[in-house]
Amino acid sequence: MDTSRFATAEPTVGTPHSLHSQQCSVVLVSSVAAYLPYKLGAYNVSKTALLGLTKTLAVELAPKNIRVNCLVPGYIKTDFSQVTFSDIWKQCMECRGRKGKPEDCAGLVSFLCSSDASYINGMNIVVAGFSPSM
Repeated sequence: MDTSRFATAEPTVGTPHSLHSQQCSVVLVSSVAAYLPYKLGAYNVSKTALLGLTKTLAVELAPKNIRVNCLVPGYIKTDFSQVTFSDIWKQCMECRGRKGKPEDCAGLVSFLCSSDASYINGMNIVVAGFSPSM
């Protein structure tokens, strides 16, 4: 778990050049497992921690004109998801009739990094084809 925490937090510090730019955006990547835990204890905890880290960094970095948001993908077809999640969890994630693709998340990340999202800060945004509160 230490690896996830430090690997995520370290890049958010930024470089001196990026901290003096007009506007910066950080997009952390969590998982819907933060809302619907699966049998991956440390993974679930680290992804849940990212939700809080997003809120904290958003407040702390706002005075430096740095926005922080978090992408919370659902079941996305990747090498990790193919070996990790059981059939029951996959069924829940496939309620839209298909598995998610990395491209389903790319547009949101691009938007969050753009000036069009200049008033969006501290948000955890789920891209899962369903609401994890169901």
